Amino acid sequence: MNQSTIAPIETMPSAATSSGRAEPFYANLVISDPEVVAAAGEYPEGRARTDFLLTALKIGVLSLRAARGVVDGGTVRREGEHLISQLTERLNGWRTVLEQGVTSSLSHYFDPQQGKFVERVERLVRSDGDLASVMKSQVQTAEQSLTKVFEQFIGENSQLLRVLDPSGENQLVGTLQRTLDGVVQSQNTTILSQFSLDNKDGALTRFLCELVEKHGDLHAALQGNLKDVVGEFSLDRPDSALSRLVQRVETAQKSLTDELSLNNSGSALSRLQSMLQENHKQQLELANKLAEDLNVAIGQLQARRQEADRSTRHGLEFEASVCEQVRVICAAAGDVVQNVGATTGLIPNKKVGDAVITVGPEKAAAGAKIVIEAKENGSYDLAASLAEADLARRNRGAGVCIFVHSAKTAQDCIPAFQRYGHDIVIRWNAEDAASDVWLKAAVMVAAAMSVRAATHDTQDAASFNKVDDAIARIRKQIDGFEVIRTSANTSSNAAGKILERAKIMEETLLTQLSALCDELAKLKVRHDTSV
Repeated sequence: MNQSTIAPIETMPSAATSSGRAEPFYANLVISDPEVVAAAGEYPEGRARTDFLLTALKIGVLSLRAARGVVDGGTVRREGEHLISQLTERLNGWRTVLEQGVTSSLSHYFDPQQGKFVERVERLVRSDGDLASVMKSQVQTAEQSLTKVFEQFIGENSQLLRVLDPSGENQLVGTLQRTLDGVVQSQNTTILSQFSLDNKDGALTRFLCELVEKHGDLHAALQGNLKDVVGEFSLDRPDSALSRLVQRVETAQKSLTDELSLNNSGSALSRLQSMLQENHKQQLELANKLAEDLNVAIGQLQARRQEADRSTRHGLEFEASVCEQVRVICAAAGDVVQNVGATTGLIPNKKVGDAVITVGPEKAAAGAKIVIEAKENGSYDLAASLAEADLARRNRGAGVCIFVHSAKTAQDCIPAFQRYGHDIVIRWNAEDAASDVWLKAAVMVAAAMSVRAATHDTQDAASFNKVDDAIARIRKQIDGFEVIRTSANTSSNAAGKILERAKIMEETLLTQLSALCDELAKLKVRHDTSV
């Protein structure tokens, strides 16, 4: 059997990383299907074949996902019933409109009393109808023409009358006049009698008789045809066109109803319901299993946390968390962090000071040291904290001390962020990422204070006053994060307040950070000049 082993293929799983992109994984596949091997063999070995196989795998995954699609049974049933109702309504409306249109059209033309066709025939064949009027018009025209001819040749002003002297007692003219009048009157009577219905031998009467013999009674024929047409659109006849159409619609409706009925075990809706119930059962089992696993994991986590809180190591864990977070903050700034809590310092037998930050060489206070002292102990008040901060600075040879209290155990007198001379006292919660801003601000302020401690230049007094003012403003804006958290946790109606507060804080922080950068740049220039 032909086999083809491909190189590791980079694929994109469904899980996404924190950056929004899927994390790839590698898989070695052995392909033995002849069709797949033949298709892959059409591409050269390397990137082209790998891309082809990745595309084929993606198409297969999308097809499988599409095949597992779930359809809402209720929606299908409602849409089906809606479709049937609309179809029935439109068919009934179409039937009514069609019946009305056909009846109106046939009645308009073939109604025995008011039909246009019957009216037209009657108007044509009646004694004073259009046909008789045409004949009379023709006879009158002919009569007028003859009169003009006679007047021309035998009238008062004619040559014949002048020859025969009509003013005298001329019997010829009188005889001719009477003869012509009789002939004309006879011709008029004969022509009119041919187009009169009273004359059974007249031309019009024979025409109507021939029309009836060839085509039968027109009224009866029209009524019969109209009856047949109306019968095709009647539901009383089972073999009519409308009855057959209704039967087909009812058959289609019954078929759709059977397919969308839950009473029929073999219907499409019943099969769909079975699939949905099975899928719901599987999902419910998976959800129950996941809930059990989560409950076990949460119980274990709470047990470990309670045990850690009861043990004497919770303080050491807090110190390690502070040192780790400080290392993350200083890594981007180029500073060096050392954990020194387990070693003695300059003072014999003293281990005060948990970590030391050495300012990086690219800064004005290069080589300056900042000591970190972390306490998760509720017995330390502000005075005890400042005394131990002073001891930590002397023990680790640092110019500035950052004393970090745990928010869980700190007394009410401990501020969230405050500078006392060469010491900075803050609260920090290892489980709340929002409190990291206090630790970042303390490191930034300590770095700025290290510049003054390294140069001891009286010219920098005004600059450090600006730094202190900027620190105070930053501390005030950082307090706004409590407002943001409170507003966000109350209700969604506080969104406007959150956005307004965040905008004010952003503008103020940017201004104060710009002032800090300017002052630190001045201090660095003065330090380089003095050196």
